[in-house]
Amino acid sequence: MPPLKTLNAFNTSLEGRPLTVIAGYLGAGKTTLINRMLAEAEQPFAVIVNDLGALAVDEALIAGQQGATLSLTNGCACCQISADLAAQLARLRQEKFSALVFEASGVAKASRLATLTSQAEGYALAKVVTLVDGQDVPRLLADTYLSPLIKEQIAAADWVLQTKRSEGLHPSLASLSTKVGQLPSSGPLPAALAPAYRLDQSGRLEAGIKAPLFQHRVIFPKPDLAPGVLQTFITDHPEIERVKGWLVGPTDVVFVQATRAHFQAQAGAGAQGQGLQFIWRGDSELDFSALT
Repeated sequence: MPPLKTLNAFNTSLEGRPLTVIAGYLGAGKTTLINRMLAEAEQPFAVIVNDLGALAVDEALIAGQQGATLSLTNGCACCQISADLAAQLARLRQEKFSALVFEASGVAKASRLATLTSQAEGYALAKVVTLVDGQDVPRLLADTYLSPLIKEQIAAADWVLQTKRSEGLHPSLASLSTKVGQLPSSGPLPAALAPAYRLDQSGRLEAGIKAPLFQHRVIFPKPDLAPGVLQTFITDHPEIERVKGWLVGPTDVVFVQATRAHFQAQAGAGAQGQGLQFIWRGDSELDFSALT
């Protein structure tokens, strides 16, 4: 990854604890990145997770040994739960931590989150980092329904990092931002991802779009539901963009994470919750009777 000339090291003279927003579309790898940040942290930092819907899957997956983890659910932080976000930020001001990382909902507008968090009392917005799935980016940018949101999340970022692709930056992604790099899948993270590291934010764009409409619902699958049946259901419903949660059977547990591009079912993962969270596009309801 080429060096970023706009990076500024942490300046302790700046008022407020640094706040980092990790944005990116559904399944881009935000929770995985935050766990890596926690593992490498030299000082404890707090994490706020914005799960769309009532099932806080991402919060359950955060390794919280390095700080506090709070969850916001039932809405996107840039709309329905902005008041809840403000309350959580106020609560965390009373705790002893060096920095705060906010994991945005995958369908949130990054520019709106930058505005909300930059105005939070007691904090200083350090950076907005947007992750983009390098394998799925051609589909996302070609989709007329999704591409405005993807481009907004990229334009509003101080730094764009491509995930899940090892053969270099995808040309379509590189053409959208000059501040783009590739997130290494292993080894130490770039120093600029440290929670206390501040980026020069002079180049961020306030990109205004009308956010696309998404629906979400938590279902509780029947105990004998096989992962293959769930995968077929997702394939047969192209409006589904994200599924995550647990299949809890009489004798085993399977943790599921799926997008349109990826399906992963991990057998033997201990249940940290129950149910599956579905997120799909549009305003039509889905019939889940085949799963429940």
